[in-house]
Amino acid sequence: MAADRERTLVERSRDDAAAFGELYDFYLPRIYGFIFRRVQDRCVAEDLTSMTFQRALENVRRADFRNECFGGWLFRVASNAVVDHTRRDRRFVSLGGLQESEEPGDLALDALAAALDRDQLRRALLGLPTGHRELLVMRFYDDLDTDELCAAFGCSRETLAVRLHRALRALRGAIAKEAADVA
Repeated sequence: MAADRERTLVERSRDDAAAFGELYDFYLPRIYGFIFRRVQDRCVAEDLTSMTFQRALENVRRADFRNECFGGWLFRVASNAVVDHTRRDRRFVSLGGLQESEEPGDLALDALAAALDRDQLRRALLGLPTGHRELLVMRFYDDLDTDELCAAFGCSRETLAVRLHRALRALRGAIAKEAADVA
């Protein structure tokens, strides 16, 4: 969604339920998928998604709501809901499949290679500090744009660029270590 359109809808959402409905329709699949990949439970994901949008509706109606990047703020609310749930429940939160699209060829061999790559990537990601892992998953798996990431992490574009560079460097190192351990 274009930033100008998003800001206009958020502003109108203070008084117009249809405007919030448009934001809801746009962000619902993204927020639900973001939460589901972390909790791996449909009912819990639905509850946390509902709580996320309830908090969003309550906050956009406040006069002091900062309307800079609603999408990034919404992902931060969703992330906090997952953390709160995990702390309450004390269960392991999975990163999910991280699947690649299959290419033509021997399907069994392609599936095996993809599974090995996913396992290697999953192990490398799990070995990273939480901040690096969250940034990489939100950027490359959840496909958040720069403004959304800045809002979600509460940082400037420059700081985000540095953090992303460091996270990618750490991931390259973890993958190299993983490959060396296998060999």
